[in-house]
Amino acid sequence: MKVCVFGASGYVGSSVYKRLKEIPKVSVSGTYLDEPPLFDDLTRLDINEPESFSDFYKAEQPDVIVWSVMSGPQEQQLTEQGLMHLLTHITPETKLVYISSDYVYSAGKGPYLETDPVTTLPDEHKLSNYANGKVKAERFIANELTNYVIVRVGPVFGENQIGKMDERTDRLSYHLRAGKAIHFRDDLFRTFCHVEDLAEVIVEMVSNDIVGVFNAGSTEPKSFYEFMGLTAEQLGFDPGFVEKASEEEEVDQEIPKNTSLHTEKIKELMKQQKT
Repeated sequence: MKVCVFGASGYVGSSVYKRLKEIPKVSVSGTYLDEPPLFDDLTRLDINEPESFSDFYKAEQPDVIVWSVMSGPQEQQLTEQGLMHLLTHITPETKLVYISSDYVYSAGKGPYLETDPVTTLPDEHKLSNYANGKVKAERFIANELTNYVIVRVGPVFGENQIGKMDERTDRLSYHLRAGKAIHFRDDLFRTFCHVEDLAEVIVEMVSNDIVGVFNAGSTEPKSFYEFMGLTAEQLGFDPGFVEKASEEEEVDQEIPKNTSLHTEKIKELMKQQKT
């Protein structure tokens, strides 16, 4: 089986790539954009550039594709260019595993099931490019493909396969080591997911005959304030340095309050795969 990981040098993608490389009889390729690559055998590729994308894809001809590329403020461009380049090349036999986001539930009235409708944010909202880009990507995939998995995930945390920590925990550690308070909001609820739990899920999707939409993450949703307080304690710091942030927001720029996820579907699947 040939697998290609787009975004194999990223925080999530690098863990997926390294896990796949350890599986016998799986041939793995991967791409990166920003120097330096985390692995020597990755290919530098701007997936938004059609000619180089086409040359790369035709040379690889993968059986399974993992799309772990994320671009935040440029997410819509990534969807409209990079993902569309992929959809023009992919065949019905090729499986796509796409990592999406809890921000597709931008109404913020969770917890959400996989069958709940996704929603977009107004174009002028500061998070619209990312959230709406993910919604658009999911709709493109559902309309064009049948052999796909979409994994929706909230904030990803923890140390990955190559020892990299998520930016939020890094920022927390920096403040706590300096004995400085750090603030997180107590009114924003999410389903947090450890990076290695997510990587394990992605590898299972690659390795098995599974299709559909899945929410991934822990069982119990928590606010950022609660979760980061627990993280501080686990790191051996005084959680009292984690304080509640202001909940004041600009009008029409409110962050979705509760994008937490029901994850029973994927937990049952993972349990079945291990028996």
